[in-house]
Amino acid sequence: MQYSYEEVLEAYTKLKTYIYYDSSNLILRVALAEFETGLVDSSRFLEKYFYYIKAGEKFDIRHEKGEQLYQYKLRIFTKALNEFHESPDFFNSLLSEIDTKVLPKKIKDTSKDDTSIISNIRTLPEYKTERFTIFIDASIELHIISVLWLMKSGYQLDSSLLGNCYGNRLILNKKRDSIVQGSALFKPYARQYQKWRDNAIVAAKTELDKGRNISILNLDIKDFFYSCRIPLSKIEASPYSRSGRVIQSLHNLYVIFGKIHLFFTELITKFDTPYSFKKEVIDEDGNIKRVVLPIGLLSSFVLANDHLSDFDKSIIDKVKPVYYGRYVDDIIMVIPDSVGKSKRQILVEKQNLNSVNYLSWIQDAEQLDSTEKSLSKPDDLNKLEEFIVRELHPVISLIDLPPFIPQDLSSSKRERVFKLTEYSRLYCQSEKTLMYHFDSNETSLVIDKLKRDLEEKSSEFRNYDDSEKEEDFEESAYHLLYDGTEGKLRTLKDYKEDRFGLAVYLSKRIFNSLRKTDSISDIEAEKIVNFFKGINSLNLYTLWERVFTLFLVNNKPFHYVQFYFNCIDSIIKLKTSNAKIYDDRLQSDTIDQLEFANELALALNPSFLSTINDVQKTYVYTFNALKNHHSYFQGKYHPTSSESFYISRFRRSNLIRHHYCAQPLVTYTSEEKNRKSQYKDFTDVNIQLYQNKYNLRENRLSHSPRAIRLWEVTIATFFEKLSSSRKYQILKLLNLHLKDICRLILSIQMIIRI
Repeated sequence: MQYSYEEVLEAYTKLKTYIYYDSSNLILRVALAEFETGLVDSSRFLEKYFYYIKAGEKFDIRHEKGEQLYQYKLRIFTKALNEFHESPDFFNSLLSEIDTKVLPKKIKDTSKDDTSIISNIRTLPEYKTERFTIFIDASIELHIISVLWLMKSGYQLDSSLLGNCYGNRLILNKKRDSIVQGSALFKPYARQYQKWRDNAIVAAKTELDKGRNISILNLDIKDFFYSCRIPLSKIEASPYSRSGRVIQSLHNLYVIFGKIHLFFTELITKFDTPYSFKKEVIDEDGNIKRVVLPIGLLSSFVLANDHLSDFDKSIIDKVKPVYYGRYVDDIIMVIPDSVGKSKRQILVEKQNLNSVNYLSWIQDAEQLDSTEKSLSKPDDLNKLEEFIVRELHPVISLIDLPPFIPQDLSSSKRERVFKLTEYSRLYCQSEKTLMYHFDSNETSLVIDKLKRDLEEKSSEFRNYDDSEKEEDFEESAYHLLYDGTEGKLRTLKDYKEDRFGLAVYLSKRIFNSLRKTDSISDIEAEKIVNFFKGINSLNLYTLWERVFTLFLVNNKPFHYVQFYFNCIDSIIKLKTSNAKIYDDRLQSDTIDQLEFANELALALNPSFLSTINDVQKTYVYTFNALKNHHSYFQGKYHPTSSESFYISRFRRSNLIRHHYCAQPLVTYTSEEKNRKSQYKDFTDVNIQLYQNKYNLRENRLSHSPRAIRLWEVTIATFFEKLSSSRKYQILKLLNLHLKDICRLILSIQMIIRI
């Protein structure tokens, strides 16, 4: 008994479907495009090519005629997985190449150091990064291992979770004994997130209508994935023994899966982020016994949920809120005030849980280590801290920030944190914990408005209408904070960039431009370019791709190039506050993120920057000049170069953003791929799909263009209801282009009539 090619293909299909619909992890999207096309944008292009040639020879697997490259690689993968215990070189090589991508998470805004001055200065000489997000950078083969693990074992962890856990839930069958067959893997993010949030508001409103006062508590676990300490034995847990050839081949999956976490944990300990934690994961003999969870590995979602499953049960059993919901590391509770004295209040009174006794409990608690047994000024708790000590003790404890965790530089006093008592290193920042208290005897307009605002935000994208009046960029970009009457200069206390408003604005303008023939004005484009400068461009790096796409679909190449180099200028000014993360490393990984966004946008129209000579010259000249200023650009081709395959890998792997294509199924039509000037512009509603390949008048069946177009719309409507992988499979099976399919249907119609 071994792993079959069909099992591996199903895992790969699930992985590809997830990546296709995911809009955030560009690192993984690029890795998949490289896997399917073999186009690696680095000096290791030939090395990667011969790697598979040698592996194929070793396992006696040949690239068959007509076989897709990914199918050939998956056959090698299957053989290498089954024989890992005898021939580990294939996977050991991939494991040794595991790396990380470091991106800025929190940048110190020195322009707001003086709170008495409100300034619009967003460009600074340098940008100090205080916190980082570190993603795993691994080959697609290792990501397939993680999905296979989910299919073989991960589903068991998910099936045991409570319904109160909403984030990253697997789609299980009715018996909950496996993941559903096909391309599906996780429940849709938007639906689950909305249920998690809306159910809290509904529960709160229900309690208020009953005449009960309620408190809504929102907790967020700090640096959750890096702070998990998962026993290696749990990661490597295998239902198969190590004896016997057949069973050993099935056990290989768990060995490789464990090694992925070992390699990543070893890498991230070198960064001392969020703090130096080597002693927490490495034993006295220097062996890693506990691992952290890699961000970007799909199995981490399920392991993270499982890690907090005991906490979920403790909250429900001991705190007993009327609503408890957790979305990964974000927690919401609705806790009602008791009428009279509840059993819990009596218990608190018996324990005499005042601040002095609480400090004594901290100092005696076995669950806390020596660095956590302190609470400065226990008699100086604010209302929120008093509430959590009273209502959530002992599931959550209030302590001083442990000395090994760097303190927020903007804080003048020692921070307090809420600790998940039963977990060694899971903390919630006291200053970022929010509580809302509502009295049933007071007006319910506030919570009614909150519910209404949430519903409006949920439908911002879904209910967009072409006829809807477009919002001004300024209205979407900023959220003004007033202390008193809105619209008065003297009551303006501060402003914040509105990430959600910007995302909605950019998406609406992109789709409006695709559906209509008008475009944004040069004045508006200039406003967007000026906004995305300095600290704004760095804090909002998740919107880079949308900005690129907006300029592309509106034919603004000058603004596109200006925006690109504004981002570069900001990135090369990034500095780190962590001595273990070098400035050059942080800058290079962030430029990578910009390049991925740039590449994905240009994949819609590869010749976009080459159509105007002045734009191309400016782009090429500035790009080449950067080679003398930063090591990242040395040896890099620019996207307009005839020697670069920079853009084609997203088109060849069909991983472009299909919702930006002006015509359905246009990406399935044939096109010349040897020159970028011959690539079609997928955003052009008037695109010439067939380049006069057929002479309609000479065709004896007299297929009119109108009839063909009607069938195109019909087929496109049908195809849009299918998953991306199913569309791909059907078209590959037929081996026909959309035009040919329409002709075939019309021919059958004609024969039936005759």
